[in-house]
Amino acid sequence: MKILIVDDEARHRRGMKHLICSLRPDCQVMEACDGESALQLIRDARPDVVLTDILMPKMDGLAFLRLLEDESAKPKVVMISAYDRFEYAQTAIRHGAYDYLLKPVDADKVEQLLDRIDELIREEAREQLESEAMRRQLSEASEAQLRRLLLSWLHDRLGESARQALEQHAWLQGGGAVVLTGLYLPQGSDRDAAAIALSTALARVGAACSSACAILPLTGLDGSVIELVSLMALETADDLTELRRGLEALGRDWSERGEMRHSVGLAAGSLREEGPEAYRQARAISVYHFYARASTVLVQGEVSSQSDKGAPIDGEALLESLQERTSDHALRLCATAFEQLSAQGRRAPADLKEHAALLLMKIKSRSREPVDRQVGDALSQAAVSEVPACRTFAELMALLEAQLLALHEALHAGRGEREQALAAECVKWIEAHRSEPITLEQTAERFFFNPSYFSTWIKQHTGRTFTEHLLEARMTRAAGLLADSRLKIYEVAAACGYTDTKYFCRVFKKRYGLSPEGHRHAALLQGREEQP
Repeated sequence: MKILIVDDEARHRRGMKHLICSLRPDCQVMEACDGESALQLIRDARPDVVLTDILMPKMDGLAFLRLLEDESAKPKVVMISAYDRFEYAQTAIRHGAYDYLLKPVDADKVEQLLDRIDELIREEAREQLESEAMRRQLSEASEAQLRRLLLSWLHDRLGESARQALEQHAWLQGGGAVVLTGLYLPQGSDRDAAAIALSTALARVGAACSSACAILPLTGLDGSVIELVSLMALETADDLTELRRGLEALGRDWSERGEMRHSVGLAAGSLREEGPEAYRQARAISVYHFYARASTVLVQGEVSSQSDKGAPIDGEALLESLQERTSDHALRLCATAFEQLSAQGRRAPADLKEHAALLLMKIKSRSREPVDRQVGDALSQAAVSEVPACRTFAELMALLEAQLLALHEALHAGRGEREQALAAECVKWIEAHRSEPITLEQTAERFFFNPSYFSTWIKQHTGRTFTEHLLEARMTRAAGLLADSRLKIYEVAAACGYTDTKYFCRVFKKRYGLSPEGHRHAALLQGREEQP
């Protein structure tokens, strides 16, 4: 508690300070010799309690109270008066003083007074916290109601009363933009934390270019995707330029946290009247992020689409090229055809995916030679589910390339024995290099394979993926080394190609159901039991 003593007589101030310090050693006690200096201390130090003599130089107690009414700080004022000034002190209480003390001051009465004030301050603090919590809850409820109202409006689901409520928000009367923001998160990301941080970041972008904005979360999406709708009140073309600049900078700043894309629909006249259509426009152009061009921001009117679906790709010519000894010609033919079909990013992605799915089904059904059932099933699976799931043009082309490579391999299955021998050599090489940080790409390069094709090829010829072969080789080696009690766990991990011992222990336990130390102990016990 902070206490200010105001008295023009120094000995009275010292006596009162000594008394209070003896009663409340933890209190901070200040002094002032008149009302003017007391007011300055109240402004600077904000005491909780003021003990003031009624008669002071330059002003009396009532004048002091009147001046305090204009101050933001409101300490509890206690008047100290002689008996013959008792009625004066009562008048001061009616004008805002908390209490009074009669001279000579009694220590017990001062202690009781401070106890009452202390309890009152605590009670006021509790009430203030409760009041702030209530205001915060009301504010959050109001904001949540507004968000629901705006989302219903954007989706054309507003009743008449709701439309009238929307008219109360004057900032929607002017023009602006509706921004659809999508953030694709890496696996394992904290979606809720990212959504809150993104909403805050978008609000900052809006504050820099918009007189008002609202950030609305969309729900029901995949766990790895966050979608937000931002309503921005824009007044000039410069505001739109500033908005684009801010959104592009935001995408760059978040590049390590996820892939961000923005689609902007425009309401030139009135957000309230044109907002739903601007939202539909933003949604319509958002699909063209499929082509992943340099800019992460697409604006309505700047994205042109190709209306016709384009000529189908010549599947027969592609099949002919797959008969060749190498797959290079077939891959070039496919890449060129789809690049032309994309119409420089103006073709609707759904149309492009339809062409890709039909191509895969056609080459499967019209192959001149029967293909391995597993490869045929993979072509069907790719056409039905993997093609529609592609998020980018590059992802679609990688999928087509992998399927064509697998089909090319199946069409040349006459080289089976040599392929099996090569597969065995690959597995042997993996086992020989299990202590090194080898990758699928390095292994593919070692045996002159395309990496994506090698991944499919080794699974077809051995029944296991590259990762499964490497893991098996390392775990088998680890189990053997752990039987030698002279090696430490980290030495075993390093000998098996693991630089992170903790990660090695997790992988080992998942493979064998025991920790490396537990496996070693079991091996030692088994060895002792087998000894004659």
